[in-house]
Amino acid sequence: MTDGTSGQVLTIDLPADPSRLAPTRERLRAWLHAQGVDEWDVETVLIATGEACANAIEHGYRFAPEGITTLRVELRGDRLEIEVRDHGGWRPTDGEDASDRGRGRLIMARVMDEATIVGTPEGTCVRLVKRLAPAG
Repeated sequence: MTDGTSGQVLTIDLPADPSRLAPTRERLRAWLHAQGVDEWDVETVLIATGEACANAIEHGYRFAPEGITTLRVELRGDRLEIEVRDHGGWRPTDGEDASDRGRGRLIMARVMDEATIVGTPEGTCVRLVKRLAPAG
């Protein structure tokens, strides 16, 4: 796993291994705290970003460890922009899936101000935006 933390941008290359999710969340948590992000916003960002990364590992790469998901987080004033990008296979949503799964999109949409998912044969990009609470 590599990461670059210069200025107000964080980039992490995450192998498609579920055991890498917790360390990635902790790196993101530490970076958000270092940027002065309010704890409530930190927690909601971790929920949505964790869901996006887990989906990339499970669905994009089907747990193939050679797959790499790129997490890029940028703070622009009071706006946090997050991209989770994989180069795995896109699987269209099956509206007839009766299992208790598939709530990730709903979770991301509910806790973030913007949540878009673009899937192509070349991979998937999840873009999340959170307008941050004023400091203090």
